Parts: sequence; C-alpha cells; structure tokens
Amino acid sequence: MTWAQAFVSAVRVPPRVTGSGPNSDDGDAQLLGSFRAGNHAAFDALYRRNVDFVYGICIGILARPDDARDAVQEAFLRVFRKPDSFHGRSAFRTWLYRVTVNVCVEQLRKRSRRSEGSLEDEMVRELPDHSPSPSSGLERAEDEGLVRDLVASLPENHRVVLVLHYFQGLSYEEMREVLGLSLANVKVRLHRARRAFAREWENRGLGPAEMQGLR
Repeated sequence: MTWAQAFVSAVRVPPRVTGSGPNSDDGDAQLLGSFRAGNHAAFDALYRRNVDFVYGICIGILARPDDARDAVQEAFLRVFRKPDSFHGRSAFRTWLYRVTVNVCVEQLRKRSRRSEGSLEDEMVRELPDHSPSPSSGLERAEDEGLVRDLVASLPENHRVVLVLHYFQGLSYEEMREVLGLSLANVKVRLHRARRAFAREWENRGLGPAEMQGLR
C-alpha cells in the first residue's frame, strides 16, 4: 500500500448534518447573538451543538486526548469571554475554526517549549466516531492509527493544513478564510505538508514517497 492509499483509507470526514456542528451557521449565529443579549442558556446550546465538531479539530491537531479536551474548553471559553469578536463578516463556522485552530497552535508551541518529548509516540485513541458502521474492519482502523500517528509527528504548520483539508473536509477557500492566507499560500502549504507526510512514510520504511494519488 502506498502512503496516499493509506491516507485515503484512513481519513473520515465528519458529515455535515443540517442543524448541528459547523454547517448550522444561521442557527449558531442567532444563538451567539442571543448570548450577547444576556441569554446564557443560548451559550449552553451553542456549546452542545458544536462541542464534537471542535473536539474533532483539536484531537486531529494535538493528538493527545487530554490536550484536546483542554483545547476544547479554552476555545469555548474564548467564545464566552469575547463573543463580540464575531463580526459576521465570515460564516460562524469559519470564525469558530479560527478560534479553535489558534488555541491548538498555541498549545503545540507551549508543548514544544516545555520539551515534553517527541510527538512520534502519540496515538489518537479517543475520537468522535462519525463512520456509519465498523464494517471497514481492523485494517482500516490500523491505517487510521498509523496515518494519525504520522500526522502528529509533523510540524504544526503541516499538521494543521492536513487536518483541516483531509480530516475536516475544508476546501481551499475555506482554509484561506480560517488561516488568513492567500489561496496560493494555502495550496503551497498543503503541497509541502503532503510531501512531508510522504517523506515520513518513506523514512519509517512503509513504502516510497511517491507524490501521486492524493489531492
């Protein structure tokens, strides 16, 4: 199996279901507006609608379940403290992505400064399961663990774009808005991230780092 085949086999993009998560922009924006007006129950509803979505981003980037849960709490704390930072110029989910990614990147940088050791030993073990059934079997589960382990070993800038594009299903344009980059820079960064993943795949003796089969 090539690295690209393993990647495609492992990636499970969360479904965008109307009424919950990142795609329910109008309802979420209304809840945020209600919270701004003093209705704290609206914030509780906003949290329940989006907590799994935010956790999926955090666990993909941070790899450690404890760190991911901390990041979820920090992200929602920032929403709670500064709801006025959402100006409505972008979709609600874009703003929430941006808040969450910033929290995760800050955690990665703090982790690096603490020199807590190599990320190569990190394995994702607690992910919200968005798959329709377990019928994909053990091989797919092993592929997913391997791919997420390799992603977790990459530098933060590579890790973030891989998670957003492949694990969260964001388009280039959506990534541009979330990351504050030009479209060209998003494409370049994602290309470099794929190359870094392929090199790591080859370095571990899993196969050649051929750059084909993954877009």
